[in-house]
Amino acid sequence: MRGKDILISGSGIAGLVLAWWLGRYGFRPTIVEKSTGLRRGGHAVDLWGTALDVLEWMGLLAELEERRTRKDRGVMITPGLRPREIELNRISGQFASKQIEIMRGELVGILGRSLSAGGDFMFGNSISGMDEHAGGVNVTFESGDSRDFELVIGADGQHSNVRHIAFGEEDRFSRNLGGYVCGYTVADDHKLGEGVHRYVVPNKTVVVFPIRHSGDAAVIFLFRPTRPLGLQHDDVKGQIKALQTTFGGESWEVAHLLDRLTGAKDFYFESLDQITMQSWHRARIALVGDAAYCPAPAVGGGTSLAVIGAYTLARELAEAKGDYRRALQSYHNATRDLVHQSRVIGPALFESLVPSSRISIYLGMLLLPLVTRLPGALRRNVPLLPRRAVRAMRAVSEAPVRHGGLPESHESLSI
Repeated sequence: MRGKDILISGSGIAGLVLAWWLGRYGFRPTIVEKSTGLRRGGHAVDLWGTALDVLEWMGLLAELEERRTRKDRGVMITPGLRPREIELNRISGQFASKQIEIMRGELVGILGRSLSAGGDFMFGNSISGMDEHAGGVNVTFESGDSRDFELVIGADGQHSNVRHIAFGEEDRFSRNLGGYVCGYTVADDHKLGEGVHRYVVPNKTVVVFPIRHSGDAAVIFLFRPTRPLGLQHDDVKGQIKALQTTFGGESWEVAHLLDRLTGAKDFYFESLDQITMQSWHRARIALVGDAAYCPAPAVGGGTSLAVIGAYTLARELAEAKGDYRRALQSYHNATRDLVHQSRVIGPALFESLVPSSRISIYLGMLLLPLVTRLPGALRRNVPLLPRRAVRAMRAVSEAPVRHGGLPESHESLSI
């Protein structure tokens, strides 16, 4: 009987959740990660409804609750108007019955610890080639080693290496939404106090908030340039220059935050791109999370979608009783409609987070604080966010998944 070895490329949220459930169902997952350890940086991410159910089944809910950001109060700032306070915890109730926001690094740490006893990691390495054959996939690594696996799963994010090798160039699947996001962590010495501070002018937004437990503050820049910047995702010097050029001259604390760019921790810069594929599997290779269906980084609900997709993939593999073709097609069928609905979230929320006109900003400053103070029944009938985005977020939050009734081991994968 053949083994149950499955290679997962990427130790992000989708990869770690997938590895946990594959191990639970009797497979032997190996995670290859080009970094030398788990990546602990990144922005705050949201977990909604069904995604929290999956993590609760993993026994992680109490720790997630303890490490949540607890960003209940917000302050909107724009030149020419008095700052306005907003009760942020009242917004998520429009689309999710339960929700946790947590720093991405905290979530990765929790998931990584849950795998510490049985996780098989290959850090500091990456896939350089894949050769499919009748019994599996022969994988060559950048280290020069090679090894056979029955399946390879790309959970390696928006710029997926597995997708590039197996499905083609990123440009074939990437749709730009017209904006960029940048984030980094600094020591919390800006004296802004508790809560989320959001500075907004047409086509530009800056968000700053304290990170619980660390003494640091998270800084996020969102902006819509007049034309694409044409930067590579690993061109850090060009990204910093673009950020300084775009936000230079802005008021409030923006100049101070830009001064902290050099040497900032956890710097990242991404174009707001969606990954749109017709299918996220081919033969013995499949994709999950942002590698397959990134709805847009930072504004698209991708974390919840990644958790749900990873659980669904593991479950379908377990239920298929060794028939990987059936499993991968069932995984695609189970996630297809949800993925398609999620694609409206990013464009709609980006417009809300980065308004293109001063009129939109003024209306938000005047109306949003009032609406969040309405009683619950009234508030649910007054849209705080674009209705099409709310509908899509509800779909992700309420995604139906099956739980229970599976053994911990099963047949090997068949040809």
